[in-house]
Amino acid sequence: MKNSYTNLKIPNYFINRKFIVERTVRRILPRSLFSRSLLMILIPLIVTQTISLELFYGNYLSTVSRRLTDTVGSEVEFIVNQFNQTNSRVKYNQIIEDAQKYFQYSITWRKGQIFLGNSRKKSNIIGPVDELLNQTLTDRLDERFVVDWFSIKDQVKISIELKQSVVDILIPKKKLTAGSVWLFIFWIVGSALVLFIMTSVFAWIQFRAIRRLSRSVEKFGKGIDPGNLHPDGSRELRNAAIAFNVMRERILRYVKQRTVILASVSHDLRTPLTRLRLSLAMLPQKGMFNAEEQVQDILEMITDIEEMEQMISAYLSFARGEGTEEPVLTDVSQLIKDCVAAASRADTRFLSVEIDHDLPDLIIRPHSIRRVFSNILDNAKRYGGDVKLRVHMKGKGIQFIIDDDGPGIEIERRESVFTPFETGNRQKGTGLGLSIAKNIIQGHGGDIKLETSPLGGLRVMIFIPR
Repeated sequence: MKNSYTNLKIPNYFINRKFIVERTVRRILPRSLFSRSLLMILIPLIVTQTISLELFYGNYLSTVSRRLTDTVGSEVEFIVNQFNQTNSRVKYNQIIEDAQKYFQYSITWRKGQIFLGNSRKKSNIIGPVDELLNQTLTDRLDERFVVDWFSIKDQVKISIELKQSVVDILIPKKKLTAGSVWLFIFWIVGSALVLFIMTSVFAWIQFRAIRRLSRSVEKFGKGIDPGNLHPDGSRELRNAAIAFNVMRERILRYVKQRTVILASVSHDLRTPLTRLRLSLAMLPQKGMFNAEEQVQDILEMITDIEEMEQMISAYLSFARGEGTEEPVLTDVSQLIKDCVAAASRADTRFLSVEIDHDLPDLIIRPHSIRRVFSNILDNAKRYGGDVKLRVHMKGKGIQFIIDDDGPGIEIERRESVFTPFETGNRQKGTGLGLSIAKNIIQGHGGDIKLETSPLGGLRVMIFIPR
């Protein structure tokens, strides 16, 4: 039975809605990565500080303020009860003195005054202490009262209506406050601002490396060589800068080599083409001629054509490089044995072949690596005689050492022979074998070097990392 959901299509309404939401978000969010990173830092910082403020204001400050207002409310209730239980002026004065002595309250007794006030009036004090004090006094007193937070500095004035009198109680504000709320708010805002500035500076330093990398890539994409990029910043940014430098060097080398190829093709093919033109021009144009008399000329033309074919084949191999071959997990030991067997069939004499038994498999392009060893072993046979081969583990990779007993290459020319069309000897050849080998080995992240062999000839050392 066919699945009924296979032909299900998403309605255009949802697609358009998603597009509108994404476009709106892109308009709201900043464009640069640095600004978005700062936003990622700022939002959690604000949320964290808001939660801290809420915990302080809603939990700690409320609890402490409730305890302080309960204490003040009970003391005010005690004083009011004392006033209500006596009619003696002497007793009134004693109550006032005791309140000053034990509670640090300043009390003014206004006999015959009329109470004017609204106990429901809001004071707009930061924090919950004003509301808690009003609620405590409302619960404890039957009399009308009013609380004034602003008339007298550092004191709270509570006016209470008694029998034909009014009592004004001045309470120090320090008995009602757990500390400066403004100081805590300043600490919250100040610490958040300092942290944001510090993280912004660190982020700017990190993103400076990204901006340099972006500018270098943009210049290089326009054909302007920005030079090597100095690795800076975190490990990932350093790796990105190093990868850019490696990519830049490979591209520049690639372009240089292809330019040299074009120049060398036109130069090297000109000589055999000129000889072919002269040979064709020397052939009889009219009448009858003896073909046997032209055998030598025909053989020379065939030789020129074969020479051009070899040149073109070498150019194509060099230009192709590794081609489109995909890296695969390869048994290196078996690959080397196959190369040795093929070289032996081509009359290469091996004095010894040493291959470690515990060589790991490598992810390589086997045909390209086989081409490298074929070129090197062919050079060893052509310019030397006997060959030694050793393959062993070295660090985090495999090292290949090929020695021959030929004439070798002078020390001062061991770097230049890797240049395309540089042979390093006086024999005929295109000079592309070592160039092709170096390109392939470097494409695998490895290295190839030339040294003096203990056999008296040339030693080729190849290292391919795992």
